[in-house]
Amino acid sequence: MRRVCVVVNPRAGFVPWKEPIVKTIRRFLSRNGFEWELRIIQGRGHGRELAAEAAAAGFDVVLAVGGDGTVNACASGLVNTSTCLAVVPTGSGNGMARGLGVPLTVRRALEVLCDGQIHRIDAGKVNDTYFFVTAGIGLDAEIGHEFVHRDLRGLLPYFAIGVKLFLRYEPQEVQLSFPDREITRKVLVVAAANMPQYGGSALIAPKARPDDGTLDVCVVREVKLLPALYYLPRLFLGTIDTVPYVEIIQTTELVIHRPKPGPYHCDGEPFEGGTELRIRIIPSCLSVLAPKNSPLGRRAAGAGPVESSGEAQ
Repeated sequence: MRRVCVVVNPRAGFVPWKEPIVKTIRRFLSRNGFEWELRIIQGRGHGRELAAEAAAAGFDVVLAVGGDGTVNACASGLVNTSTCLAVVPTGSGNGMARGLGVPLTVRRALEVLCDGQIHRIDAGKVNDTYFFVTAGIGLDAEIGHEFVHRDLRGLLPYFAIGVKLFLRYEPQEVQLSFPDREITRKVLVVAAANMPQYGGSALIAPKARPDDGTLDVCVVREVKLLPALYYLPRLFLGTIDTVPYVEIIQTTELVIHRPKPGPYHCDGEPFEGGTELRIRIIPSCLSVLAPKNSPLGRRAAGAGPVESSGEAQ
């Protein structure tokens, strides 16, 4: 694990340019004997290209420096390769880093390169788009669609957008088709979770694990403002599954039928989709580097044979 390709998104998070962070990374990698090269993301989709090129060039690790959009892009380029993903979280929510147990400071996140463990984790897919943390439709997708076009980052602007959109959002009736059942609900949110939280400590599916071969689908039914405010703290306390308006269903696949096209999100990145969205799990398709005390436990990828999902990039 000595050859590292550093992929930086200069627009992620609160600081518009990452030169101080890049200097810290350079010093750390050089002092610890790593061979490394730096790549800068130029636009949407470029991170996936850079990561795929790094894997083809035989790099051991792609170090994604950015938020969940950056991590998603790099991870998407590494699916079913032997190159491992590592993360230096510099975004607003950092759901992937939190789910892996990666420290949220640059220096401590870099230490995982030296003493971390390799794990194989699952990925989700909405139609042809990968996600590794959460994906879904409804209010959170609407918030993500508006948030991505704002210059201000962070949890406060995100929360402000959320309150504004909640007051005018019209819940939609959707049909959810699972392998063993179909249900119809008027929903505020349908979130398919591979990891417990969106980011920023908002735990949408507290029991979700990225290495169990399943997704935890959180269905939040229509709810008025006052009950929503009353139950909101449970989203951050890890007890949203006790809220009367919430169902969590574990599955390997799901088809969402909705009355009209609209936005959906994958790891917070907004996309436009049609009236039918197909969501499924791709088991054990990505190698990640996580701390020894990671929530993933101690099952390292090198401990035994890894089954391939057979999923093409």
